[in-house]
Amino acid sequence: MRSSRTEVRSRWILGAVAVFAMAWAVTRAAVQSITIDESVTYNVFVFQRIYLQYAANNHILNSTLMYGFTKWLGLSQFTARLPALIGAGLYIAAAYRLCRLLGVSLFVQLTVFVCLVFNPFIFDYLVAARGYGLALGFLMWAIVYSAESHMQERSLVVACAVSSACSGMSVNANLSFAFVNLVAMAVILFCALYRRPNQWVSVLAACTLPGAAVTAIVSGYALTHWRPGELIYGAKSLGETFATIIAASLFQTRFVFLKPLVFPLVGVTGLIWLSYLIVSRTKAKIARFGGAAAALFAVTVVLHWMAFRLFGILLPKDRTAIYLFPLFMIVAGVLAAIPPPSVLGRNLRACFIGALALMATYFLLCLRLTYFKEWQWDADVQNTYAVLTCLNREHQVTHVASTWEYRGPLNFYQLAEPNSIQEIDDKFDPQQTQVYVVDTYHSRDELQGKNLKIFYRSPITDLALAASPPLADDYVAGVCFRL
Repeated sequence: MRSSRTEVRSRWILGAVAVFAMAWAVTRAAVQSITIDESVTYNVFVFQRIYLQYAANNHILNSTLMYGFTKWLGLSQFTARLPALIGAGLYIAAAYRLCRLLGVSLFVQLTVFVCLVFNPFIFDYLVAARGYGLALGFLMWAIVYSAESHMQERSLVVACAVSSACSGMSVNANLSFAFVNLVAMAVILFCALYRRPNQWVSVLAACTLPGAAVTAIVSGYALTHWRPGELIYGAKSLGETFATIIAASLFQTRFVFLKPLVFPLVGVTGLIWLSYLIVSRTKAKIARFGGAAAALFAVTVVLHWMAFRLFGILLPKDRTAIYLFPLFMIVAGVLAAIPPPSVLGRNLRACFIGALALMATYFLLCLRLTYFKEWQWDADVQNTYAVLTCLNREHQVTHVASTWEYRGPLNFYQLAEPNSIQEIDDKFDPQQTQVYVVDTYHSRDELQGKNLKIFYRSPITDLALAASPPLADDYVAGVCFRL
């Protein structure tokens, strides 16, 4: 009975952390300003109803769902991000199921869950209106559902079919996940054939047909209308790939002295613990899952490297390599779950779990509510649009220009909250432009030679509003800037 009560308590506590994670994602989606990449997805593809067209910035499943939600519920930054929040729900639920599957103490479950979910790199894309959150969520379910079937003796064919469909949906959500999902289904197929060699026909069909079907239905048009020249973002070495993942995962906290310790400690203690397990020939049922996850990680990296060397396809970088961290954490979680065979082993395992706990603590210290790492300069665009709306109402401002950093987001808000301002242009016209929105960091030379005066500066970014000196003085004297 005590064990049963402990189990129930563990479920409730881990579940509460999962609910908090989802609530935090929903809150961020509601309060954060729309960003340039999110706005381009809506303005160019969703609003113009070409969301099935292939483009690097158009993630098919995300854009299709965005079209449906914004048509049904109206356009806002929150409704545009609802597909990403669905991905967040899928990913968080899969992380919960994975941690429960490990069968370890509540402390280890919480540590692994926090590392999986609250990594600032991962969490940004569970909120941003892009396809990465959906792709991560479906990929995690493909892996976790298959692992549960093997460890809990469920129907193998059904599990393969579900995993295949999830992998297909992951590719639909983001085509940069094609290699990792291909390898994931190859590993799942291999493991299934190892258990049921006599059912190879049904297993092979279950691992391939559902994924192929959902990919063809959702992304078939985009794949058959492929345009060259879109695959321009990527790394030229594996070192660059992993460096971008680590840098994004460690962004951003005041406790910078921890930054150089997090990944090295996990890596060193993990390798020592793994070496001990190999030397001592420790056997555990969960270890097979860890081996499969490690193979998935390694083969995916090798496949990308071969594509780069043979065909010049750039290696994944930053957000296009985002799936590598969850794969790494699955392996780390399994290592933490393997019981130690001796006192020495217990100490080595404790050191590794302590390093994971440090990583989890660091990630929690990176929690933020108002900006994304990738598009931090767009954090104040919503408030800026409110200022422009006031200028439009009080000073009849109708001609606004903007540098590239803000043009897309401002036009998004113009579609969501219309006023009489014309479509915001990306070129300053001295004869017509009344207000120029400028990023004084990325486009610092834009104001030179234009005889413009800055009359408003964002309190949190490098955004500034400029106009001719008489107009700037008139705007500042108006009600829009009175305290």
